[in-house]
Amino acid sequence: MQHNDPIKAALEQAGFSGAVLSPPIGGVVSPVHRAVENHCCLAAIPGEAPVFVKCRHEDMAAFIDPEDAIEASGKAGQIGIAPRLLHADAARGILIFEALGEEWSWGHVDVLRRPPVLENLLAAKRRFHGVTPLAQTRSVFDLIQAYRRLADAPDVPLPSPVATVSAAVENIAAAIAASGVDMVACHADGASSNVMVGPSNTVRLVDFEWARQADPAYDLGTVLAELLPFDGEALLAIEMATGKPDAQVLARARLYGAADDLLWALWGFIHAARSPRKHVEFFKYAEWRLLRARTVIEGPRYQAWLKQV
Repeated sequence: MQHNDPIKAALEQAGFSGAVLSPPIGGVVSPVHRAVENHCCLAAIPGEAPVFVKCRHEDMAAFIDPEDAIEASGKAGQIGIAPRLLHADAARGILIFEALGEEWSWGHVDVLRRPPVLENLLAAKRRFHGVTPLAQTRSVFDLIQAYRRLADAPDVPLPSPVATVSAAVENIAAAIAASGVDMVACHADGASSNVMVGPSNTVRLVDFEWARQADPAYDLGTVLAELLPFDGEALLAIEMATGKPDAQVLARARLYGAADDLLWALWGFIHAARSPRKHVEFFKYAEWRLLRARTVIEGPRYQAWLKQV
């Protein structure tokens, strides 16, 4: 396969010469978002523990900077909230991690909603907020503008609601900017499959390709959008995260969640048009994320939330 030779070269550099590669983990993006940006597999020297390897797909080169992923993954592993990064080859876009055991599984929404798991998930995100600042500082609004430029081309068909949601997100950006933003290191990825759940409800965060300096309410908003669509349960999660069920934090987080959904909708529409991997349902995923953004933008509380941030 096209990824095997560079992966084997990186494994040799990392001291795993002769490691045998597992079949790749199949990428899924509708609606689960897992193993899409990277070719992912296990590698093991016979008789030794395996390692987890990821190699960026070529169609993600304009979206993922390996240096950013390396920095954030390394810091997360050092504080114990993510698998340890063992080796990185930025030129090839390859990262090698310790592999979690068979007792760990991908996060599912129903599992991550369980209070002990959710509390550990939010605690892991908060711990990452405390690491030294990351080099990447583009906000979700900066990324949306960049993705809109990529998408504004004849070969990328965009459904008409993209325009109205984009206009609403511009208003969100203005409201949040006017209120002020405290920046911390954020995982910046709410996908349930980017949380691993282990024994005794322990969690590890994975996939730090999108990590950057951001408002901690953005990190919270991506989790709420993924796991907790109803505001009562969302306020309980906010209490877990901040110590009180703060309506202002809810407003800010919900609006950030909508912006994040627009970001990923644009990502999906661009890749549906341009990625050679036509078996991946990028367009279906994009439509789902756009629909989720619309539930906030067109919902009855949108205007009130704009005033609360």
